[in-house]
Amino acid sequence: MFTNIKKVNNKYVIEKTIYGQIINYGNYDTKEDALKQKRLLGKYGWIKNKSTGYDKHEHFPRYCIREDNHGKYIVKNRQTGKTFGSYKSKKYAGIIKRILPFYGNDINIEIIEKKAAKEFYKYISYNTIQGYYKFTYNNTTIVTSRLLTEVLEERDLYLKYGMDEELMCETTEIYKYDDDKLPPFYHHENITYEDKLQNKYTLKKQIRTNRLKIGSYQTYDLALLVKEYLTNNNWELSIVNYIIDITRKIQDRDKNIIKKGNAYYIQHVINKKRRYYGSYKNIHIARYVRDKLNENNWNMNDVMKYKKEYEYHHKSQYYYDTTDIFKVN
Repeated sequence: MFTNIKKVNNKYVIEKTIYGQIINYGNYDTKEDALKQKRLLGKYGWIKNKSTGYDKHEHFPRYCIREDNHGKYIVKNRQTGKTFGSYKSKKYAGIIKRILPFYGNDINIEIIEKKAAKEFYKYISYNTIQGYYKFTYNNTTIVTSRLLTEVLEERDLYLKYGMDEELMCETTEIYKYDDDKLPPFYHHENITYEDKLQNKYTLKKQIRTNRLKIGSYQTYDLALLVKEYLTNNNWELSIVNYIIDITRKIQDRDKNIIKKGNAYYIQHVINKKRRYYGSYKNIHIARYVRDKLNENNWNMNDVMKYKKEYEYHHKSQYYYDTTDIFKVN
């Protein structure tokens, strides 16, 4: 019938999908009323509030942006005071602020941050073979560059002025992007997001005929750092295998250790029976004692010896284990 309006049981229903959320904006007796409300919603960005005629209990949450003491930006819910961030880019924080109201109280900030990054880099992709970014619009490549900031600025100019080079040259007010403040650029060919995993960002790579899973990481930035490290080493198989192995070791670094309150406890199952090997004031001594026990067949009588060893040799209270992810040349 009309975009975002459908007829259901002799009523005209306004419904729109925004940032993946299907939102119902109410039922109306006539198509004229529905069209009038649709135009009003469009004027106010499809936000349910007083201006668009909705009752207070239907209003979308309101957000604002605040700059913290470190020059970064947080997004704050005006009603609850709940905050998200901080973010280096004010523009990126602004996109998150724009998306959040459509999710009501059902917020998974990692998903929203990913949607915000997708909008931040709209029309921009990365050519993995040639190693450059490109801005494509209406199936036409407008500009390519190895500098992401350059492509972003050219995109903004093009979307504002089209192909009118004279207007582009006259303008002096364009958003200047700072490379250090850009949100993550999602390289879809290697890094995937899986919400059900504890380490949500998985790095994979096709090497010859093998599709290898390098590892899963808690943040996109860490997955990207590992990817860049391997790219700089030309995905040499020995280094790839090293990263795969060290990733597993890192994720197992607290195996057999549990935290209760402010203390750490070592546990181990022997012959289907769970045994406990003492409590520890910090994670570093717990890791040290656990590693020593693992090397020496989990002999309960050695616990005090390893505790004393740690206190004697590690006065800094930090145990340097072997899980540094990058090799030192």
